[in-house]
Amino acid sequence: MKKLILAALMGFVGFGAGAANAATATGNFNVNITLTSVCQLTGPADLNFTYTSFQVGAATGAGGAFSVKCTNSLPYTIALDSTSVTDDAVNLAYTLALSAAGGTGNGAAQNYSVTGSMAASQAGTCAVASCTNAAATNKQRTLTITY
Repeated sequence: MKKLILAALMGFVGFGAGAANAATATGNFNVNITLTSVCQLTGPADLNFTYTSFQVGAATGAGGAFSVKCTNSLPYTIALDSTSVTDDAVNLAYTLALSAAGGTGNGAAQNYSVTGSMAASQAGTCAVASCTNAAATNKQRTLTITY
């Protein structure tokens, strides 16, 4: 029994000696981050015109909505490849414009639009009662976001 008590007592002394010698050490480190800024374009929706030959008033295009989402504080510009076009299938001239030329990113989608106008009194080209420009080779336009 004495041996058992002596062994237990030695064990407790061993635990106590370890606690008395415990220490901590610290070190500092940096967290380095490299952020690659980006802009995302959603859309634009197609721009649609309805026109009757020789109509009295100008036609306004419908559609053209798009949004731009950029990294916070990142400036960007918006541009069209052309603002004045004559469609090669129906021979109607139109102009395009943007609701804004650009902005600064805020992390949220910012809404814009492409607007279009087709001047009055144009004849157009169509051999039947109604035509579309489905076969046009120049109907596709390009919207560019530069950041």
